[in-house]
Amino acid sequence: MNQLLAAAPQAEVAHGALGCMVSLNDLADRPPVPLADGQVLQLGAHRVRHIDTPHVPHGWEARVLYEETTSTLLCGDLFTQLGNGPAITTGDIIGAAAQAEDAFRASCLTPDTGPTIRRLADLNPATLAVMHGSCFTGDGPAALRALAADYDQRLCSRHEPLITPPPSSMAS
Repeated sequence: MNQLLAAAPQAEVAHGALGCMVSLNDLADRPPVPLADGQVLQLGAHRVRHIDTPHVPHGWEARVLYEETTSTLLCGDLFTQLGNGPAITTGDIIGAAAQAEDAFRASCLTPDTGPTIRRLADLNPATLAVMHGSCFTGDGPAALRALAADYDQRLCSRHEPLITPPPSSMAS
């Protein structure tokens, strides 16, 4: 990042306000631009919307970007897959994402995980740009809703107390 900033004196680093606060303010050689949830950046012919997704899939400063002119959701770590698949697929990416989640257990499972992903489906993306695995073109909203359902199921199946209370010492 700082090498890019040195090479491009007019460039600016932009991230969500929380991401700037927790890391980029300390790491970037120039102050980053904090973006508000839903803020749109006009980048030439492209309009990129910043969307805060706290803890989805992980990290309190998590966010995704939605490129409005091409209907592309830049998913970050959502839909992470194992292996070396094709660059772009129209096939199922949910099974591969579930397999990676089984292996890494990297996603935060909270009551907000599924609803946050369903809100992303409401953007109606035609392309899901996946950081770790094959990107997807097709019914992006259906893929996002299926991913949300998978996380909902995982949350429900792990709903157990983290600490088992001791047996009651009171006699009946």
